[in-house]
Amino acid sequence: MSKFSNEVGAAIHVAPNATRILRDWACDFAALHPVQCKRFQVWDQQANIISTPFLTEEIQKKLDIHDDWLLTHRVDLHNALRAAASREIDGRKIDIRFASRVTSVLLINLNFVPDQDAEAGEVTLCDGIKFNGDLVVGADGIHSKSVYAVTGGEFRPKESTGQNCFRFLVPVSKIKANPIATALLDKIGLDGVHAFVGQDRRIVLYPCRNGELLNVAGIHPSGTTPANDASWLDSGNMEELLATFSSFGPELQELCRLAEDLKLWSLASRSPPSTFVKGKLALIGDAAHPTLPHQGQGGAQSFEDAAALAAVFPLETTPEQIPARLEMYNQVRYNHAVTVMMMSKTSDDRRAEMLDELRKYVPDAETPTDMVSYTWPSCPAREAQVLLGRAETCS
Repeated sequence: MSKFSNEVGAAIHVAPNATRILRDWACDFAALHPVQCKRFQVWDQQANIISTPFLTEEIQKKLDIHDDWLLTHRVDLHNALRAAASREIDGRKIDIRFASRVTSVLLINLNFVPDQDAEAGEVTLCDGIKFNGDLVVGADGIHSKSVYAVTGGEFRPKESTGQNCFRFLVPVSKIKANPIATALLDKIGLDGVHAFVGQDRRIVLYPCRNGELLNVAGIHPSGTTPANDASWLDSGNMEELLATFSSFGPELQELCRLAEDLKLWSLASRSPPSTFVKGKLALIGDAAHPTLPHQGQGGAQSFEDAAALAAVFPLETTPEQIPARLEMYNQVRYNHAVTVMMMSKTSDDRRAEMLDELRKYVPDAETPTDMVSYTWPSCPAREAQVLLGRAETCS
């Protein structure tokens, strides 16, 4: 875990399936400094409106859900989650260890040499301190090492998707001081997500931090200059940004020139494991199903994993029940999360192209009619509780 001393990151969608879980966790929504997302709109590269695929309120009524769609800065979300996790409950608090690099997980060496299987339940830190647990959760992202305990040490390299993403934030005050850029802001407002699409690239804009910042993501073919290893931290080049989006209109070009802390992110992925669990280990988030940003569901799917895992492990769970409970977790999450993962590898109009790959992991899968209807009503904790109740009735 990091020191939390200089957290970085851009903004993030917190879709209704995620805010539902955050509310259950008593997360402080005010600490998110969120913007309520009211619409999603598509524009051409000259900033002419093409369509409004949906208004949030209409979709909420159609799906009979009442949870918010929020836009927030990742740092604000990170801090709010940390505060929630640090609360004392029933006289107990969890022990959060900062700057504690893990060198081996379950005795699976980080050089991918398996010493034992996931039954060991052992985690070793770089200072030699070891922890043993009845359950270990691998939440170490796309660069996961814990996934190798599930795959038996099989090396699953990250794969380039042929796409890069420039990302940056621009203070709204800075935009309003620029006559060209402010004309764009007047068009789109500060209450929605907006995609400006070219032939093979697009710029996605949305606000965060109470509307004080505009988040910008420029997704484009990587060509001959892929970014480095799916890192969030690589600096981008302004000349390359402007060249990449040179066919876009003057308002969008001007917005790019206002970029602060420009980063270049490789949109890499890797194949999911055939299961999210083994022995005492459960994988969650990108460690289990590295999810690209095209559907805005990466963070939400991680929350769903955590909610489902918590639901199958109530306080009275015994060590002997862990294997069966982990199978329940896998049953609730695997097909759904892998489907979202595959559908998130490309733009919405090309999702059907992913069906053959999806069926390698979910044989009876079908392409969802639309991703909003597939993801927003999801409530994995309730599914897990139903499954758990059936198991207890039969026992």
